[in-house]
Amino acid sequence: MKKPDRTARLLYRALAVAAVGAGSIGVLLPLIPTTPFLLVALWASARGAPEWHARIRHHPRFAPTLAAWENERALTLRAKITACGFMAVSWLIMLGMDVDRYLLAALAALFTVVGGYLASRPTPSAGSATGVAENEQQRCRADDQP
Repeated sequence: MKKPDRTARLLYRALAVAAVGAGSIGVLLPLIPTTPFLLVALWASARGAPEWHARIRHHPRFAPTLAAWENERALTLRAKITACGFMAVSWLIMLGMDVDRYLLAALAALFTVVGGYLASRPTPSAGSATGVAENEQQRCRADDQP
């Protein structure tokens, strides 16, 4: 992969910081999903700041969620319910704002497809949260050794 120029790296870094910030809010507030923001942060930081990428991947709070997605394509039940709930609430708000009916129909179809995809994802296996965290910590130690 070609190394991005300085401006692109700065933009990737800004996106990574914003996404980690939004993901951190999701840790504190039960209605904000964390995983999608962290996936964006990983993607952007891998291109703009590899050292940040490693810190996010090895963070004690975020590593299990990210590893569950990467290894099993799994989402927690809380994440699924939150995402689907937000889509439903946003659609209802637009309905109340008298948004064009064609746009409402298109969004209903989109939200149904996305909600179906989220619902079809497995939940992380019982031991994956602790096992993944331990594996990530071991990988961090191995990465830190010369």
